[in-house]
Amino acid sequence: MEPHLKGDRIQGIFDQTKTEYGFVDSKEPEVSVFIGQNHFLTALTGDEVIAEITKKDKQGRYEGKIIEIVKRKSTFLVATLLRHQGGWLLRPYDARIKEPIQFKNPHSFKLEDQQRVKLKILSYHPLVTEIDEIIGLVKDPGVEVLSVLISHDITPGFSREEIQEAQAWGMKVKKKDYPTRRDLTNELIFTIDGDDTKDIDDALSIERLPAGGYRLGVHIADVSHYVVENKAIDQAARDRQTSVYVVDRVVPMLPTELSNGICSLNPMVNRLAVSCHMDFDEYGTLLRYEFFESIIQSKQQLTYREVNRFLENPKDIVNIREELKDPLLAMDELSQRLRTARVAMGSIEFETSESEFVVDNQGVVLDVYPKVRGRGEMMIEDFMVVTNSCAAHLFTSNDTKTLFRVHDKPPLKKLQNLSKTLRVMGYPLRGDLSKVEPVVLQRVLYHFRHDPTFHMISMMVLRSMAKAKYEAKNNGHFALALNEYLHFTAPIRRYPDLMTHRLMKKYFINGSPKKERQRREEVENLKELAKMGSEGELKAVEAEREVEDMNKAEYMAQYVDQVFEGIISGVTKFGLFVMLDNTCEGLVHVSSMDDYYEFDEVAMKLYNRDKSKVYTFGQTIKIRVESVDLIEYKVNFIIEQAEQKKKEKYGKQRAPKTKRKLGIKRKGKRQR
Repeated sequence: MEPHLKGDRIQGIFDQTKTEYGFVDSKEPEVSVFIGQNHFLTALTGDEVIAEITKKDKQGRYEGKIIEIVKRKSTFLVATLLRHQGGWLLRPYDARIKEPIQFKNPHSFKLEDQQRVKLKILSYHPLVTEIDEIIGLVKDPGVEVLSVLISHDITPGFSREEIQEAQAWGMKVKKKDYPTRRDLTNELIFTIDGDDTKDIDDALSIERLPAGGYRLGVHIADVSHYVVENKAIDQAARDRQTSVYVVDRVVPMLPTELSNGICSLNPMVNRLAVSCHMDFDEYGTLLRYEFFESIIQSKQQLTYREVNRFLENPKDIVNIREELKDPLLAMDELSQRLRTARVAMGSIEFETSESEFVVDNQGVVLDVYPKVRGRGEMMIEDFMVVTNSCAAHLFTSNDTKTLFRVHDKPPLKKLQNLSKTLRVMGYPLRGDLSKVEPVVLQRVLYHFRHDPTFHMISMMVLRSMAKAKYEAKNNGHFALALNEYLHFTAPIRRYPDLMTHRLMKKYFINGSPKKERQRREEVENLKELAKMGSEGELKAVEAEREVEDMNKAEYMAQYVDQVFEGIISGVTKFGLFVMLDNTCEGLVHVSSMDDYYEFDEVAMKLYNRDKSKVYTFGQTIKIRVESVDLIEYKVNFIIEQAEQKKKEKYGKQRAPKTKRKLGIKRKGKRQR
């Protein structure tokens, strides 16, 4: 249902552009309202507001004004101090903030020109602040990344009370911590993770069953044993909701004494876990599962790189203990059976061009290249999905509320736009899009699996999806084609997982389901936590994306005036987006093109006046890097014209390359 009448009101999130206007985006009804500069009230980007509709034009676009601020995104902002005529000016880090910033406490800190500061907002009109923290000089290593994090209300570091609480647990598991736990320390359990991972949530074990089939063990760090509800660490984790992974650092949800220490499933030390044993037949069909408290000892910390190399060539000499090789092969077999079964049910397997970065010890990016998902990464994903699914079934089959991971059907408007683009590619979506099933979109990806544009089409399909979120009520997971799903396997870095561990222990662990009914207050608390979890995840994703854009822009700045080949990844009325082999993307603005170009929205094409030149999605073109905007983190391209080929100074290049061995690989964590 959409608003139609002047005076109708909607509630949504305000998003200000870099120019003199903004939009309020509402989910219910799904509508976007244009807000002119004089009608912002005192709203800043990210604030939850109520807007009143004042106008609807013939194209169905809405205009309005903000009449109430419901919730501020943050009470802080980031700015740069500038020396000016013997005094100080504050330039907001967020270029969308146009109002002059005042601050009251210039004598409370030792101030320097070009210092980045965190400001506490005292009033919004006028915008009056006080300095809360000196972040550092703009030129200092790491200050830009830190500024992005703080501007998204992500605060690195912990209070003295939180650190002392974490340190009190020590470095070793104590015998008093596991009097009734199942002792699995003699089992062949190991971990598989990234090269530089220190917060290890999950460990694995497997055995082949005598009658055929497999018993898979997924052992998850028992974080809830160490994070006591309502104590200092728990309150901090509840506020943070998630760890944040950016190119050169991790901002953990828990103090590192826990996340990298007593909670992390490090090799050759005893650790507390919540384990799930799952029995499968030889075809990968789940027969039974069991959750229980355990004590484990990982026998080796393997990396994806080592496991992928071994699975591609089991006779290759790699740093894997001999007794782990058969279990790895068994896991690979089971993983492929699970994936085949999941795909048969309609699960959508996205393949997007995620980026891998190599950085030096100053945080400078030395190289960017596409992240490759090998068999090891897919195996871990398969095992985490089936474990999360079992945990969800445990709760739903016992009619017990927790934090479910819900993924709704795609919004109809987004599917219609996707279908327009796919029609140009020769594969339109058919049938009633309001009743679309996951298998329809799965077939799209299968159709284009060998096409050069596959990764971009996969990204387009992903962008057409609804955002996954947390809810206290199960509503299924569309993309995974599952009736029930939740997050259980990453309690070190996700608060919803930690909460599910607590509830699982309370109602199910160590015996049959308890008779105790959930109190209304607990259910209401879960609803609030679900909202906090979704908001915390969105905040982390936005910060991670902004840092990634910043690092890509800084990396591409060294290649200004050089020529590369790329694929058109987007077509708009204002130009072409082009993605290079290294995943860096830039814009060819129409104003830089050699003629006047018309935009065909239906065909997703730009063509010149006599239609002798056409640019369309998926087309390979040569571009020259024209400029890089290090304020807004944008890369600008121009099309390398055919008549200029002889004048090329640098020649054709596929993508910039540097020596990867000089730095450290960094990557984030996947979650669905």
